[in-house]
Amino acid sequence: MNTKHIMTMAAAGLALCGAACAAEGEPQAGDILEGINMFTPEDGNPAYKVTANERYGTQWAVDLAYAYWGVHRSEGDHELRGKHHNYALLHAQLNQRLISDSVNGGTWLRAEFSGSWGLDKRSAHSDEDLIGSFGSTTGIHGDLFGSHQGGLPELALMQYLQGKRLCVIGGVVNLTNYFDAVSIANDSFSGFTNTGLMNSTVVPLPDSNLGVVVQRELGKRDYVMLAASRTGCACCEGQDPFASKNKDGYVLVGEYGHLFGDGEATLRLTPFYQRFDSKVYGENHHNAGIGASIEWNACERATLYTRAGIASKQQWGNTAELSVGGNFKLLPTREDDFFGIAAGVFKGQAPYGAWDEETEEPLGGQNHRREYVVEVMYSLQLTDYCKVVPHYQYISRPSGAAISDESLFGAQVVFSF
Repeated sequence: MNTKHIMTMAAAGLALCGAACAAEGEPQAGDILEGINMFTPEDGNPAYKVTANERYGTQWAVDLAYAYWGVHRSEGDHELRGKHHNYALLHAQLNQRLISDSVNGGTWLRAEFSGSWGLDKRSAHSDEDLIGSFGSTTGIHGDLFGSHQGGLPELALMQYLQGKRLCVIGGVVNLTNYFDAVSIANDSFSGFTNTGLMNSTVVPLPDSNLGVVVQRELGKRDYVMLAASRTGCACCEGQDPFASKNKDGYVLVGEYGHLFGDGEATLRLTPFYQRFDSKVYGENHHNAGIGASIEWNACERATLYTRAGIASKQQWGNTAELSVGGNFKLLPTREDDFFGIAAGVFKGQAPYGAWDEETEEPLGGQNHRREYVVEVMYSLQLTDYCKVVPHYQYISRPSGAAISDESLFGAQVVFSF
């Protein structure tokens, strides 16, 4: 894990690689699952309250950010075309130990909040979700970037068993906290901002839905996970995960992970099966596929990754993807800073906003245009508690649409507590 990512707690699975790399000698039983689920203490990152955790069984982190976005859209009529936007962002996460068990790990409560508010008249009255309106697909989880939105991506109980080698998490779960957790491409606050680069656009990973996750260490370097989740609740729309009217299907997701060496590299294979309900899509159908990623700490100053995936069919996603990227520490005197660059190609099924005029249903499976994305960013650490992250992304044929290209630029000022 890149230790300078302030928002790692937004996807707790990012701790896997860092926890393994930081340990000296052979990993111990339970290290992998604790690395995925807990907020691993990192040097120079004050968001991890280590003392409070040791004393009270409490881990918490809060990130506040100001985000400026400039949008240029070369063609087409779009609400966000040629506009500048200003947002205040908030992300908070809590691990609270309810029952102590030093041998097996105990019982924990997990809670997460994500919110966004427009700071100017245009941003505050926009109906668009900025971060989901450009880039590869819609419906991909990222922290909220909208006019006035807030929600609970996760509220669940976590129970460790068998000497911390088995863990069960159930309730309202956010699957992006556990699966496809590439550390340098999982962070919308201080990493890449294109949604196609944050999480797999092929593997469906819902948040704010009723579900369960089972994790098991197979050895000191291998683990497996299996999750079942509803797909009918949208966090940004404030939907009730218990409401039966939102039951539009479910997803089963698995993952096998292997750590190489002392954690210099991590391989993840993430197969899935999904069922769509006719209440939303007009007919029942099924989708299956697999995602894969490799993350490699090539040296002290470079971390690289590649992610790929393929699916049989998708409704609001992609049938294939391939992305590569890396974080690089360019200046020896600026140990906390890093430069990031990533590129991806995504094979979609329907352009953004494409609907059948007669049935008023989304047009799935009728468009196979490819989208190309390049993003560059720089993380400038000003203090232990504050960083500035300028970024730029170029998108060719966003979401497979007919328009030729799109450019987004901006900067975020991120405060970590």
